[in-house]
Amino acid sequence: MLTAYGRAQSDLLLRTRYGSASEEASPTAGPVWGLVQPAEGLRIGGDFREAYFSLKPEGAPATQQFITMRADLTADIKVDRVRAEGSIGYAPQGALAASLTSAPSENLVSREHWIGYEIDEDGSWLVRAGRIAIPFGIRNIEHDLWARALTRSDMNDTQQYGAALAFNVDRFRGEIMGILGNFQVHPDDYRERGYSLYVEYAPANTVAVGASSQFTRATRDIIYNVTDYRQAHGVFARVSPYPELVLMTEVDWVYQSLTWNGHRGGYAGFVQADIEPVQGVHFMVTGESMNGGSAGEPSSFGAWLSGVWFFAPHMDVRLDGVYQTLGSPAGYTNVWVWLPQIHVFL
Repeated sequence: MLTAYGRAQSDLLLRTRYGSASEEASPTAGPVWGLVQPAEGLRIGGDFREAYFSLKPEGAPATQQFITMRADLTADIKVDRVRAEGSIGYAPQGALAASLTSAPSENLVSREHWIGYEIDEDGSWLVRAGRIAIPFGIRNIEHDLWARALTRSDMNDTQQYGAALAFNVDRFRGEIMGILGNFQVHPDDYRERGYSLYVEYAPANTVAVGASSQFTRATRDIIYNVTDYRQAHGVFARVSPYPELVLMTEVDWVYQSLTWNGHRGGYAGFVQADIEPVQGVHFMVTGESMNGGSAGEPSSFGAWLSGVWFFAPHMDVRLDGVYQTLGSPAGYTNVWVWLPQIHVFL
């Protein structure tokens, strides 16, 4: 959810500005291109992201399909120090862990919904309870990165129910969450319980470093169907050596103890460079690697080349080309992925 200040900065600094520059944000920066003026204390928003997905494994035919990656509406209300937020959306396929309905496809979803209380007058400390995004690592939009998949901390449907305390004080910010499980998953045996946290320190306006930690237990793991003790611990950093360049990196160690299936320790990490030669136009290069820890599993490697253009208020287009060398005990498989997409936010 964007504040009024966030919307203004999005318009002034994020999208391409045509013609002479202005020091004032356009009226279209407001909700629904400025056509809606919510009541004081109420924020509204929405996300629609449509993509065309093409997957070509080596020696096999390509798989191609249109994907509605997100079609959500969100609202946030604040009354004195009490806050509440909720989202509702439609998922033609996928996002089953966030679904409110139980069909194999064509589901209603709610990725986040919570109620909270700002402990201090400035809102620097927030305690909340409900379905919350897992506080771990860099919250980046590339939810298919292995660092997000192996730590189960993406922005798609891995949110969990629980209680969390978030803070943003001076040069420190962070959050710790007690995880009670995903109540949208049945039966209860599949629900993970434990904790997740991150803390970040910004010694300068252009540098931030942080660390994350997570531990959960599920009576029946949703993937392996046995009791699973799962850990993830890592570090991350963001650096901007000059205004047109941002460098980000994250490395996480992951470990699973699977009843009757042994133990597996692995890792996942990535490095990304984002350069903006012209305002609103970004080119990104990302390298990633991971090892899930299975017996005899070699490390996998991936390379992303991405371009994004924020060409109009509330709109951007993106193209990702991904090459992956996937390791398994049987050897390596090479995969190409192409993902053009259009994004509209309210």
